[in-house]
Amino acid sequence: MSSPLPGTRRGSSLVRRLLALEIATVVLAAVIAGGVSAWNTRETIEHDAADKMVAVAVTLASSPGLADAVATRDVPRVQAAAETTRAGTAVSFVTVMDPAGTRLSHPEPARIGETYQGTFLPAAAGETLVETFPGTLGLSVRAIVPVRDAGGTVVGMVAAGQLRVQVADRIARELGILALAAAVAIALGVGLAMVAANRVKRDTLGLEPREITALHRHHQAVMAAMREGLLVLDADSGRVVVLNAEAARLLGLPAALEPSRAAGPTLDELGVDPALRERLADRSPVTDETMLVGERLLLLNRTELEGPAPDIVLTLRDRTELEAMTRELDDARSVTRALRFAAHEHANHLQAVSTLIELGAQDDARELAQRWTRDLLATGDDELRDRLADPALAALVLDKAADARDRGLELRVGEGTALTEAEVGDEQASTDRVTVVGNLVDNALDAALESAHAGRGGVAELDVHAVAGAEVIRVADDGPGLADPDAAFEPGWSTKARGSGERGLGLALVRRVVDRRGGTVEVVPGAEGRGTVFTVTLPPVPSPEDQRSPAGSPPRAR
Repeated sequence: MSSPLPGTRRGSSLVRRLLALEIATVVLAAVIAGGVSAWNTRETIEHDAADKMVAVAVTLASSPGLADAVATRDVPRVQAAAETTRAGTAVSFVTVMDPAGTRLSHPEPARIGETYQGTFLPAAAGETLVETFPGTLGLSVRAIVPVRDAGGTVVGMVAAGQLRVQVADRIARELGILALAAAVAIALGVGLAMVAANRVKRDTLGLEPREITALHRHHQAVMAAMREGLLVLDADSGRVVVLNAEAARLLGLPAALEPSRAAGPTLDELGVDPALRERLADRSPVTDETMLVGERLLLLNRTELEGPAPDIVLTLRDRTELEAMTRELDDARSVTRALRFAAHEHANHLQAVSTLIELGAQDDARELAQRWTRDLLATGDDELRDRLADPALAALVLDKAADARDRGLELRVGEGTALTEAEVGDEQASTDRVTVVGNLVDNALDAALESAHAGRGGVAELDVHAVAGAEVIRVADDGPGLADPDAAFEPGWSTKARGSGERGLGLALVRRVVDRRGGTVEVVPGAEGRGTVFTVTLPPVPSPEDQRSPAGSPPRAR
């Protein structure tokens, strides 16, 4: 198998090295165990043979009448007893001799009367002797015991022996069994080693250690360089396997996580947004789905990898900035439409003035131009800017009003709408104010447009003021109303048709701001049961120490 990574060299295969090491270990263990067992077996057989010779010799020496037969040198009787014992015990020889070592019996009768070959003096002195000695029949393991008369006097000796060849044959048989067992153990060990090596190869996808190290380095580099958030979950346990730095940033989590299938935290333990946890619980694939997580607008893709350890892979892209740019572009388009409309009106007035001059009605032309100038100066733009000390909010309201006129609608700003510089607050308060007003007015204009299409109404109303330090934002429309006001704040809920752009995000963004500020939102039907009235109350922006309420909880609604 060639290296799948450039810059990596494949030397001796890891699997082959592991296999060779395991085989060497098995063989070495089998050889050591076999050697120790063979030595123990040999010692045991030799000790058993010596013990057996002692037992045979003692049995014959203590048999009734043998001492008398030896003392009287009754050779036929002694020979018969010795041969009977030899035949019955399957020993190589049984020899009876007098205290001087003269044989009174022998497997070969011709050797009777000859001197015993071997050590016998200790036995003549009354001791039991065991030795290995090359006698007339060959090298043998023998035991020599004294024969005593009724008074305890040594009157002779009995020697029982087993040829060393016969002992060696038994040892060889036992060692053969041991060798077979060792061979079977080695074969099993080699087989298991091959199975283990193949398992390692399969688990590592055939990669070598240096290749795995290189892959890990590449993985780390890719994870660090990714501009998308990556979250991988173990589908069985629900634990986080991979979480890169971008995903941690987008989800508001403390840090990225290295792969850990066993010890990774769950989404609950990480404190991931409940809406995202609920979406991940759905096993269906997700492609470019927009979701509001915290106050970020994220684009989600979710897929599930099948296998022995199935994983859920989630990629996240931040669309918050893109959405803000889209809104700015929409505002710019609204301004462009308003300017185009104004240019058209100016062209009409200039044409009228030009025609009057051509007709010689200079006084009428002058009066028309002066009246037109007064009308232009009488617009409420300056008045609204004076009433709203927040420039961003004033610009937003003017833009929405122009957009409403361009769509054939009317945005009415309440007479009580006013914010002083002291009530405007800091930049965060202004951002929150623009978010709430912009989204509520957009929804109100959309609802009013439906009413206008039905031939009735087409009006939205806005009122912004401060009460006891808190901002009160009221937006009303004369549209068809909301069947389920509570559901309207859920991400993805919308009255728009699918395919009409971003859906169900405006009120969800309002909910996030209200929740973070600890405010309230009231949703009631409009006058005569037509339309909807939203009333949002926002307390002053809390200090950083106070902004620690958990994200995702619903706003307090009345």
